[in-house]
Amino acid sequence: MKYLPPFEVLKAYMTLETVNGELMATCTYENFVEMIRRMIAGIEVDAAWYRTRYPDIAEAIDQGLVASPQKHFVDDGYFEGRMPFEIKVDERYYLTQHPGIADYVRRGMLENGQQHFDENGYHEGRLPFAL
Repeated sequence: MKYLPPFEVLKAYMTLETVNGELMATCTYENFVEMIRRMIAGIEVDAAWYRTRYPDIAEAIDQGLVASPQKHFVDDGYFEGRMPFEIKVDERYYLTQHPGIADYVRRGMLENGQQHFDENGYHEGRLPFAL
């Protein structure tokens, strides 16, 4: 990540109010999406990997319909569930955390945890490694 906007900038997209003694933040869906775009704009997209992983986007770029992998990821790709770069799975961690997936690997139904993460785990919000 090259840049992360300051919290004060992101707060500008929200309305803050106290309800029953608890600070609450609300915003429109449009502001929520724009806030996320501001946050992910600093993510470095691996352009070559993105084009290979998502041939439909490579074709759109080649046709001049999309400016770049970076622009696509920030404007649409993240919201479509696309990854900005290859995310390497720590196999030991992943399979320990997800015994059902480990069972599929043992039974030969999956090659490894990386395959599961690439095909499903990322979309499910599973962590590929310990944070």
